[in-house]
Amino acid sequence: MSYILVTKKIVSSLIRAHVITRSYITPSLDHLNEKDGLPGLYSSQGLRNAWYERVQHHTDELNKFVDENTDERPILQLINDHSKSFTKRNLVKNAAMIHNLTFANNSLTASNVNFDYQLPLANKKTTLIKDSVDIKLNYKNEPDKITYKKLYPAILSSFGSMVEFRTLLLNSNLGISGDGFTWLVARKHQAYDYSMESSNYSEVKFDRLFVVNTYNAGTPFNFNKSNQMTELKLFQEKELKTQQTEEQIEELAKKDENKEKDINDVLEAHSYDKNVSYIPLLAIDASPKCWLHDYGVFGKEQYLNNVWESINWDVVESRMPELSQQYKVVI
Repeated sequence: MSYILVTKKIVSSLIRAHVITRSYITPSLDHLNEKDGLPGLYSSQGLRNAWYERVQHHTDELNKFVDENTDERPILQLINDHSKSFTKRNLVKNAAMIHNLTFANNSLTASNVNFDYQLPLANKKTTLIKDSVDIKLNYKNEPDKITYKKLYPAILSSFGSMVEFRTLLLNSNLGISGDGFTWLVARKHQAYDYSMESSNYSEVKFDRLFVVNTYNAGTPFNFNKSNQMTELKLFQEKELKTQQTEEQIEELAKKDENKEKDINDVLEAHSYDKNVSYIPLLAIDASPKCWLHDYGVFGKEQYLNNVWESINWDVVESRMPELSQQYKVVI
């Protein structure tokens, strides 16, 4: 999925000045149709709530923070380049949401699930007794051993069985209260050459898969957010010292001696964490905007069961990197 940055040059005849405006175009997905919804998962209004209205909103918000100094950067590069900037936090937040929404919905396809999501919403909202809908085990859609030669053994090696993987994936999403995403990610180490902007997953090697949650606009690319906060804190302390009197600096120096070991420990941990990154393979949207309209207040579990049946495993397989030769898949 590519994102287009449009540059417009506006010439004013009165002041003879050139004003350059830049804007991102709202992404679209060919397999989604607003009128038809997504059979087996979303009604037409449900799909509007889950995808169309949200991606349009975040694109509009992103464009408020794009200026003439912004290069024609892909969305992922915006996230990566400005993830440590406090002043660019709104730009990063909206760029991340566009990426997450696009990534998650690009993993879905129509299914044959016979689910009546056309019931009046008012009736669902007034239901006081929770239906006994659990994360069901009588599912049909799963990656098989013959078709998915990379994904299938990696799942079994990482999680034990397909049932354990599915249960962990859906229950992790069920545990998110509010907005967020559940991701299937492949872990890679810094020793392997990989550019986040590259779409050539075949050049990347991993050792195992994980299921992780992110909240609000979090992405697998900023799992090291705590490290960024450490860097920001150290920078702020450095700036503060430049404003102190000599007496205050001497007093701070004594305190710093006691803190030196702790800071070194933090930096050591920081360096260790940076050696690991995560490649997203699948994302499931947890937002109530995805399920409240079609499934009702108590319908998230049913929504997740239907999401599983709507996962396009061909897309997930296409995102799989190669397994590192240092590790062996055990089934």
